[in-house]
Amino acid sequence: MLESELRKSEAKLAELRAEYKDGQPDKIGGEARNYQKYLDRVAELKAAIARTEADIAGIRRELGRYGGVSAPAASPAPAAPAASAAQ
Repeated sequence: MLESELRKSEAKLAELRAEYKDGQPDKIGGEARNYQKYLDRVAELKAAIARTEADIAGIRRELGRYGGVSAPAASPAPAAPAASAAQ
């Protein structure tokens, strides 16, 4: 069941990215005359992409727990430099 969810989410992500076109989606309807409407739709697409990517990451983690598809290896975050003690 999780694997079908993963495939569905990946397909949705591909569709969203195709529509988003690296932040330059085609204008539809009255967006040519109403630029704010266009900007709102672009922001909604960007948020939907972020949510879908988070969903996919969560599904992959769940599958990893159950021995299904392994989650991609995340690179560790760089360690913050230690603050020196006041002398």
